[in-house]
Amino acid sequence: MSLFDSSAIINLCNREKASKLFNEWTLDLTIYELGSATWKLTRIRKIKPEEAFTVLEALTGIYGKMRKTKIKNHEKTLKIALKENLTFYDAAYISVAIENNLTLITDDEKLYKAARKYTKVLRSHEVK
Repeated sequence: MSLFDSSAIINLCNREKASKLFNEWTLDLTIYELGSATWKLTRIRKIKPEEAFTVLEALTGIYGKMRKTKIKNHEKTLKIALKENLTFYDAAYISVAIENNLTLITDDEKLYKAARKYTKVLRSHEVK
């Protein structure tokens, strides 16, 4: 089983491989990051504001077909964040992957490099 961050979710959806996400894991807070990514796409004019609603609806539909988990060890997450100079949110992916013996799937380069020190990690294009 795998734990997908928002960058991997968005990239798999863009490549029309969203079915790889069904019944896989993500954090319960990932929906906010997906919403922020949709907002950002409108701000940088990659999509029109009226298209943002369709994009967000598709992303939330896929998110709805994923399993959600939460951070259990906040102290461990903070230690990883401080040691690796990551946001607490990004460190949460590493912490949860370790706690649940999940492979982390991310296309965030900084998170990928840090996660390799702690757990198995792949980029979304490596998901089979």
